[in-house]
Amino acid sequence: MNLYFPPVIYLFFLVLGTTISVSSSSLFGMWMGLEINLMSFIPLIINLESNKKSSEAAIKYFLIKLLPLLLLFLVLYFFFFLEGHFFFLSPNILITLALCTKLGMAPFHFWFPEVLEGMNWVNSLLLLTWQKISPLTILSMLFHSKSLIFLALMSAIIGAISGFNQTSMRKILAFSSTSHLGWIGSMMFLNSSLWMVYFFIYCFTSFVLCFSFWFFNLNYFSQLSMIQNMNEKIIIFINMLSLGGLPPLLGFLPKWLAMMTLKMNFPILLILISSSLITLYFYTRLCFSTFTLFLQSMTWYQKSKSVKNFSMLSILTLFSLLGIIPISFISL
Repeated sequence: MNLYFPPVIYLFFLVLGTTISVSSSSLFGMWMGLEINLMSFIPLIINLESNKKSSEAAIKYFLIKLLPLLLLFLVLYFFFFLEGHFFFLSPNILITLALCTKLGMAPFHFWFPEVLEGMNWVNSLLLLTWQKISPLTILSMLFHSKSLIFLALMSAIIGAISGFNQTSMRKILAFSSTSHLGWIGSMMFLNSSLWMVYFFIYCFTSFVLCFSFWFFNLNYFSQLSMIQNMNEKIIIFINMLSLGGLPPLLGFLPKWLAMMTLKMNFPILLILISSSLITLYFYTRLCFSTFTLFLQSMTWYQKSKSVKNFSMLSILTLFSLLGIIPISFISL
């Protein structure tokens, strides 16, 4: 496919759509921002890596994202012309279901791993982080309490269990994202603004991990055994466990804040902690394989990135290790 516009143009409209959705005070402005965001991300999927898998991912992404946007349009229609109700459903329920579908929360997460599988690591990072800003911001203002907590707990459980027996690193990150959305949704349920801190740290840890996989050219579980350098293995080991939330790494900090927020709701907290332990199990299994398995054949493992990028990755990994410092202050 030919590039009619440079990718920076699409990135500009991607940022513009998110800005409109976040800053708008009307439902129509939020909906318009989501539309701009959708139509600017699809060309990025195709243009940054033009192949059959990226084209298929773009089509899937468009079809799946079209459904919640149509639902939001119906909410606008019902709100203005049918006095805010459609049969026995309030607008907040419809908005919650639509936005949870856009985010990839269970049980509407079926599209997320398949779309992520067809992208390169740059687009995968955008889908895991930036594309969640607008739906999460709108959801925090217009959510239906009972629907949100039900979907959040379901996301935490299904996201953790679905990570088992996965061989693709992108699918593992997709199910991990679904599990993290369960924590974020539970904090929203209690009207806690700390969900933004959780999401920011999640974005940072996801960035470091995607950057690691891009640098080491890792796409599947079996490729972990191709790494020879022990320093490279340690970097992947730390970043994986940080995203899983193992103390005292940086990824544990948002979960510690969530536990402090949810300590008065023990049943919810118990479900979330249990799901987090399951997630840590398969991350630990991956890391164990990284250190114990080794294959001599290096025919399809290539790493041609610069030393400068490796230094940057090492510095970012150091931030994950320094997560013990803010946790120590919170404990005091």
